[in-house]
Amino acid sequence: MSEPVVSKWNARYAHSGDSIPAPSEVLSRGARWLPDAQVSSSDGVARQRYALDLACGLGGNAHFLAKAGFSVCAWDISDVVIEQIRARKPNSIESASVRDVVACPPETRSFDVIVVSRFLDRALCPFIVDALKPDGILFYQTFVRGLKNKNFMLEPNELLTLFRPLHVLEYREPEPEHGDANKRGAIARAVQGMVKHPVSASSEASLIARRSS
Repeated sequence: MSEPVVSKWNARYAHSGDSIPAPSEVLSRGARWLPDAQVSSSDGVARQRYALDLACGLGGNAHFLAKAGFSVCAWDISDVVIEQIRARKPNSIESASVRDVVACPPETRSFDVIVVSRFLDRALCPFIVDALKPDGILFYQTFVRGLKNKNFMLEPNELLTLFRPLHVLEYREPEPEHGDANKRGAIARAVQGMVKHPVSASSEASLIARRSS
């Protein structure tokens, strides 16, 4: 990413304080979909499953996953916020790293759980799918309205399209503004047979989905 982007986020986090934010709604509400944090390997030794908080910000999702027992990586473009996460005591996050996830996406089949909250780069989505291990779970939540830059906002049903290779477990999207009947009908058709309810934050859509074995 460009230096102005990094500088913008560093400035935003420079005075953010040291409090740990709550996890995103899609993760806290959908925690029942998380796999067991530990699994027995072929030699009978238990190992932790791996989770990624991608574009982690202040790390609310990372801390939630670490408390649940996962081995957690937290990645963000901002070195300021990563230093804040590293400095917290106690800290159960396995690894907090400065990483441009667009230039350096996660490796194939490297995580059992991936969480993305309020971040959108459409070109990254296929890499996120590939980064899930078999039966891995994706939690994704971001804006459908309320931002000045429309490139960072989802179109109706777009999460379903971006992550089409995954099996949808739960999908939520707010009703379109201004009573747009055509968009409402499109959403209803797209989620037929799925769990679908409007999110409580009316500006965001969310998806919970699993990669097949």
